[in-house]
Amino acid sequence: MTFNAIGQYGRNMVAAAPWSLCVFFLSLPFALLASKSVGAIQFVFLLLALINLLALARMTFAWMDVVASRDVVIEQPKRPANAEAKHLALLVLFVVVAGAVLRASADIPLWLYFALNSGGDAKFFVALFSLLGLIWVPTIYAGAVYVPSLPRAASSGEYGFKEVRQTMVFRRWPLAIVLFGLVVSAGVTKTLVVDVARRVTLSGIAYGLLGMLICTAMMVIAAVMAAVAYRESSRGSAEKIGGAAVVV
Repeated sequence: MTFNAIGQYGRNMVAAAPWSLCVFFLSLPFALLASKSVGAIQFVFLLLALINLLALARMTFAWMDVVASRDVVIEQPKRPANAEAKHLALLVLFVVVAGAVLRASADIPLWLYFALNSGGDAKFFVALFSLLGLIWVPTIYAGAVYVPSLPRAASSGEYGFKEVRQTMVFRRWPLAIVLFGLVVSAGVTKTLVVDVARRVTLSGIAYGLLGMLICTAMMVIAAVMAAVAYRESSRGSAEKIGGAAVVV
């Protein structure tokens, strides 16, 4: 997929749900700080995190519709009423898994340091990167395999995990790299936002905003790639069915 295609789809997607995008962007710092908040303010932050998640679901649902559903080449099935709810449920699962991987990655260095009992820098880093690889590689690969189920759920109301895995027409490593960049940028942005919450500086605010912009851009790119992957897979399946019908 070319950068021109990503730019074209990206502009159309952003225009499809501008208000949801604004709500998502404005509530993102509070969502990132929700796990760090304490006391009475924690309820407010959790509420804003929920609003952020709903805005994310609404705008990605609209984004998937721009790329995947409005395809004049193949006939799309009638979208059921529960399509948006299924899309939300799958999106929540992906967010929870990504958050768990980030949390585990943050805790592993400290746990490993005490487990090795100061066994030397070389031993520590070899063990650290080996453990991180065991966690990240299968998780990101699984994400690249099953993320196209998001546009499938948004378009047809079905997850179709098996069909999505079998009909993928693109290599999975480009999408895996983008998903890795998205998760890492979210983790770095969280660190930047937490630092700003502790000590407000102009440079900290600037870096935090930059991180949020990068996260949003990576999200758009990942959504475009997932939606196009689903659309092209649907085209391929339709052509095979059509070819089989002609032979019969």
